[in-house]
Amino acid sequence: MRVLITGGAGLVAGHLVRSAPAGSQLHVTWRTSSPVDGPAAHQVDLCDTQAVGALCEGIQPDVVVHTAYSQSSESDVVDATRSVAAAAAACGARLVHLSSDMVFGGDDAPYDEDAVPDPLNDYGRWKLAAEQLAAEHVPDALVTRTSLVVSGDPLDHQARWLQRALVAGEEVTLFDDEYRTPVQADDLAEAIWGLVADGAAGVVHLAGPERLSRAQIGLRCAEQLGLSADLVRTASAADHPQPRPRDLSLASVCRPNSVGGPVGW
Repeated sequence: MRVLITGGAGLVAGHLVRSAPAGSQLHVTWRTSSPVDGPAAHQVDLCDTQAVGALCEGIQPDVVVHTAYSQSSESDVVDATRSVAAAAAACGARLVHLSSDMVFGGDDAPYDEDAVPDPLNDYGRWKLAAEQLAAEHVPDALVTRTSLVVSGDPLDHQARWLQRALVAGEEVTLFDDEYRTPVQADDLAEAIWGLVADGAAGVVHLAGPERLSRAQIGLRCAEQLGLSADLVRTASAADHPQPRPRDLSLASVCRPNSVGGPVGW
């Protein structure tokens, strides 16, 4: 099986590479951060439709797993997905598209696969548009919605932020009324490979079994890092200047609570 994974320097891609089925021929993409080691790495701007198409034509992957991540640019979410999905369709590859719980508004949790998306912010709207593009170009695409992705090895970026702050003696403030269902990166990768092996298509939610506030996740992370939580403060998300989804807990009509709980953030 030839597999092309976008966002090769990212957390999810790294776990996918480490847990790939035996005998897989892996290729990853990168734009600004080159993966340190591992499979063949190809520098490409995923927003460049021609470049992505040429890459897929050269590799001829059986599966394309689109994990590339950005919260700051609509083009990096929407245009990149359009390029990747079009390229997958052109070379006849199966497409796995990683989406987010942020496609929901946060007022009707828990959300299963039949829930109607109602994003509250720009990122959620971009991710929903990306889902639609994936399905438009590859009708049997697998769209996996997940929550906060956590990792103890290596630490995910939120856990690293918390560690740096607490070690430096800085206070951190975490919301105690904003809820997610965080998922371990290695469990997420294992679940994705299982779905690929099963030939799954459509929308599947992959999240952890626990509904936790950001404060609860942060306190658990501090404990597991062996750090004092004395500098952790709590606040209400309602006081944030921008609207935030209150509860993005994910459920699944297919495999409820099938993925392990958090270690990191």
